[in-house]
Amino acid sequence: MKKVAWTQTCAKTCAKTWVAALALTVSGAALAAGDVNAGKAKAAVCGACHGMNGEGNPAFPDPMNPGKTKAVPSLAGQNAGYTVKQLQDLKSGARKDVLMTGQALGLSDADMANLGAYYATVAGKSGAAADAGLVAKGKALYQGGDMARGISACMACHGPDAAGNDLAKWPALSGQLGDYTVAQLNAFRSGARVNDPNNMMREVASRLTDGDISAITAYLNSMGAPAAKAVPAPVAEAAVAAAPAAAPAAAAPAAGGSGDGAGLYQANCFACHGPAAPALNAPQSGMKANWEPRLQKAGGVDGLVKSSVAGVPGTAMAPRGGSSLSDAELKAAISYMLSQSGL
Repeated sequence: MKKVAWTQTCAKTCAKTWVAALALTVSGAALAAGDVNAGKAKAAVCGACHGMNGEGNPAFPDPMNPGKTKAVPSLAGQNAGYTVKQLQDLKSGARKDVLMTGQALGLSDADMANLGAYYATVAGKSGAAADAGLVAKGKALYQGGDMARGISACMACHGPDAAGNDLAKWPALSGQLGDYTVAQLNAFRSGARVNDPNNMMREVASRLTDGDISAITAYLNSMGAPAAKAVPAPVAEAAVAAAPAAAPAAAAPAAGGSGDGAGLYQANCFACHGPAAPALNAPQSGMKANWEPRLQKAGGVDGLVKSSVAGVPGTAMAPRGGSSLSDAELKAAISYMLSQSGL
């Protein structure tokens, strides 16, 4: 009876898998190939949290849990289709993350395609050493599942080398930070993360124990990183052009007035200093009470610019806010936020 039940479970999961794969592949056909160079330029902001080479951060200050840290994922070598889908889901609210939703809101479809294309070409980190027994258990689960418990093999969707499936928008798992893998499997298991097509990941994760999750993670960590994809041939300019709303960020204002700062703020500062600011313990644009004491402590706008250039250790404020803005551009953006706050 157990064998029959397991066969039915696997058949059900596989049916969901291939139906979802077909749907995602068809829907993905309309997605324009991204521009790697444009994506690299856009990724300067992403580097504040995900690392300048997309390597991730195992101990990023958690904005929702002050004093604690969380793993921010590696993006290097990730399948472009998966990266784009996650950004779309974060923007729409299908996937929940206060900080990332703030970032995604300012991205156009072209921006997302460009970022996906860029990170797919970045080489990831090699595997890490792990307990041999744990790796062996994880390998068995990954490659063969567990018939007695109705656990399908991870390999069915993510492939024998955990490289995922770009057309189906399924992620590469090799080269990912272990703590992040554990966190996501736990999120699927608890139902906190729900943006998996046809409930596939939630169904699998619901059958995993803590020990299973540790073992699978150890096995994935023992693998080499996913191979960086070749840079694709250039595509039509119309397919990768940045959204008009993002255009002000490309222009470097000479004077740095608050008029110039509006576009710079929207493209580079909104994610942390917009509606998500309270959760990040960051000053929110439009809130005088947030900015006035900081302005006084810094001794004026130039002091705030100096602080922004250096970054604020222990917070989400990386040097220059994780951007490539010049001092003049930072001053323009800060001046705009101050003006919006009545200062």
